[in-house]
Amino acid sequence: MNKRTLIMAGFIAVTVLQGISYPAIALADEPTAPQSYSTSQPAGETQSSDGVQNDGASSDASDGAASSQTPMPSPKTTQSDTTAQSETEAQSDVEAQSEEASGKSADPGTTADSNKSTESDQPSEPAKPENGWDQNKQHYYENGTMAVSKDVFIPNSSNNRKEGIWVRFDQNGNLIKGENYHNGGWYYFDTTTGAMAKGVKYISSNGGKWVYYDVITGKMAHGEAYLHYDKEHTGWYYFDQYTGKMAHDFVYIRQTNKWVYYDRITGKMQYGEHCINGGWYYMKPVTGALAKGRTWLASGNKWVYYDKITSRMVHGGAIIDGHHYFFDPYTGAQYSKQQIANRLASYARTYSSQHPDCPGALAANGGLICPFGPCMSFVWYVFHAAGLDVFLCDGAKTGWPHHNFDWYNSRGRVSSTPQVGDVAFWKFSDSWASSYSASHAGIVIAVNGGNVVIVDAAYGNIGVRSAYSGARYAHPYYDE
Repeated sequence: MNKRTLIMAGFIAVTVLQGISYPAIALADEPTAPQSYSTSQPAGETQSSDGVQNDGASSDASDGAASSQTPMPSPKTTQSDTTAQSETEAQSDVEAQSEEASGKSADPGTTADSNKSTESDQPSEPAKPENGWDQNKQHYYENGTMAVSKDVFIPNSSNNRKEGIWVRFDQNGNLIKGENYHNGGWYYFDTTTGAMAKGVKYISSNGGKWVYYDVITGKMAHGEAYLHYDKEHTGWYYFDQYTGKMAHDFVYIRQTNKWVYYDRITGKMQYGEHCINGGWYYMKPVTGALAKGRTWLASGNKWVYYDKITSRMVHGGAIIDGHHYFFDPYTGAQYSKQQIANRLASYARTYSSQHPDCPGALAANGGLICPFGPCMSFVWYVFHAAGLDVFLCDGAKTGWPHHNFDWYNSRGRVSSTPQVGDVAFWKFSDSWASSYSASHAGIVIAVNGGNVVIVDAAYGNIGVRSAYSGARYAHPYYDE
């Protein structure tokens, strides 16, 4: 067996004993550069060339190993010595690389300090509790699992688990705040605590609005809703179908075909009589529906009338469905026939001995003036002042006596039997009125047997007089 074979056998033996895999060594005449490999040898241990077993090799191998300690090989070095030196250098390089891979330095003190510095630079993760908030109060845990995409009840304390707040976490476990749309409904969470809003709440966004969140689910209400969660908020309310905004005015409820009114301060549905924007309305006791038409008010012991369109109480004279009515200017109470007639007579007496400019007032209101006298202008003036315009020819405005007489006569409202409140007409022999049906007019204020008392504008003044002979009496529509 030659020397080269013995060297190879020794190298394999050392490799097996030390547990290190070495690369095959090219058996060339001159050594090649060593390759770096990781080994299973524990870092920090040094394998020297003294550990090589020659298994019967000559002392030249030992000499070659010893010569590896010198910087330069001796000129007399043999081929076997060169091979041994290469093996030793390769083993040293592998061990050095193994130490570097394991992160250990030749100086133990330096290694420890380096590791300590690295550990302190690592960011610490928040502790994950079994239940409750993490140490940064960013996430909430239940049974060791972070709450995500769910609502969670957080008690005030461990000793008081009945009281607390409901909160909501998104898919990343973050606390939701402000308005939130979820599963087809709107919710609101406090911008500081994240607490779910419940009950009536003011939302400042989009111009501001009052809304209601269900006291159980927290979901925003829309449409009609009956609230009963405290004394202040007990009753019917209405919330816009789209925005949820609480109504504070008149609202038409399509489902029940009714108009209702919600208070401008509280938003609560109103019942009974209410004065709104200078007008009176009545809301029915059970449904809250606005009354329309002729209505009996037991509280005022009176009949009143609410407009069929606006539901506003009617005051003064009105023609409704072809019928003539008068409602008290202050209370709205409907007048009877006698009350209307007495009102007209009272106003007529008031102007006795006075000199109002009746033709001027008629002209100012768009009426026609008779140039032959103020008698019919005075009659119009009294009806107008008493608020009874609709009873004089359905509100016609003319100072010509025959215009008014013809209007009543064509409707069969003229007779020779006087009544208080009638309009008395005469036809005198005035040349200007020869072709007209009437030339003078006055108002009947009293009938005492055969004595008929009138007020008219004649002889340069307004006075109370006995009716002239030949009078015919027109009956306004007081009896409807």
